[in-house]
Amino acid sequence: MQKPEIFLTCASIFRRCLNFCRVNLQKALKRIVPDPVRMRWGRLLQPVCLLLVVFFCGQIAWIYYGLKPSTVSGQTIRLDVPRGSSVKEVGRLLEKEGLIRNSNSFVWYVYLTGKVKAIKAGRYHLTAGMPFTRIFRELQQGRPIYHRVTIPEGLTQKEITELLAKRGLIDKERFEALLSDRDFLHIYLEEFKPRSGEGFLFPDTYDFADQASEEEILGVFFRRFLQVWNEITPTHTGGNLSPLQVVTLASIIEREAKKEEERPIIAAVFLNRLRLGYPLQSCATVMYALGERKTRLLYEDLRIESPYNTYLYRGLPPGPIANPGRASLAAALRPADTDYLYFVARPDGTHSFSRTYREHLRAQYELRTQR
Repeated sequence: MQKPEIFLTCASIFRRCLNFCRVNLQKALKRIVPDPVRMRWGRLLQPVCLLLVVFFCGQIAWIYYGLKPSTVSGQTIRLDVPRGSSVKEVGRLLEKEGLIRNSNSFVWYVYLTGKVKAIKAGRYHLTAGMPFTRIFRELQQGRPIYHRVTIPEGLTQKEITELLAKRGLIDKERFEALLSDRDFLHIYLEEFKPRSGEGFLFPDTYDFADQASEEEILGVFFRRFLQVWNEITPTHTGGNLSPLQVVTLASIIEREAKKEEERPIIAAVFLNRLRLGYPLQSCATVMYALGERKTRLLYEDLRIESPYNTYLYRGLPPGPIANPGRASLAAALRPADTDYLYFVARPDGTHSFSRTYREHLRAQYELRTQR
């Protein structure tokens, strides 16, 4: 602690307290004690004030000692002050981290200086051993707390909801309600007219402010999606697909593709099948209909009754099945120039592409014999 500053502060506190005691003692004596007696008692006022001086000096010394750091290393300490924290709770945090010796000294200091409301919630990066005056100045700045979250590509909105709920960032029911609230969604996504938020929770790394509402968090997702969408659409064309259908196709590509360079080829396969009226027959859409990820689908799985089952229903499903990244969106907007109609996955994550069903059957046979 810088001594000139703390001494000036302590002197100010002392003067206020001493003046308070002197004035109130005189008023009390004047009200309840007769003049002759008060004159005799007046002689005792000086030693009483002297005792008060000694007492307050002792209190100031105690506060001064308690506000000194208990550690002297130069280590950086992250201090999170939650919203609504009391002065006592903040003092305990400081004492726990070794930034001060006694939390009660902090409480006394804050109340005597009249700065109870000056302390603000936030995340502070302080240095062990730094003077208390600097710590207190920092605590009055209000540094926002952010929670960093990485959303991988290809997660469904249900999986993203679970991820955020586990981090304590959202109320799950409220978040899910907003994801199906078309009026809310159309504030941001009017061009797409989505049924839900599926497909528009753009995968990226985000810093969400502490205590951010569900509306604010979804707004961050949607604005990031629109930013990427506007960056890639000027140089790409989606053909005859609507904006929602482009995102739907991109979500299927995201779940099917494992290699970056294959995304435009897989996009071309699906677009070729759509053009010829073939069912897409995407296993990823069946898994979405099932509501679970499976390493291998059974024939009975392919018979599930759902508009998302592209083995039973031709055309694109009614909406996205996951949340695609930039590469998959770009692939859906600008597919490769190829006439492939089939692909089968290899063990290493790549695919074998075929133009005819006979070639496709041969590719499947070759892969089975290699295992």
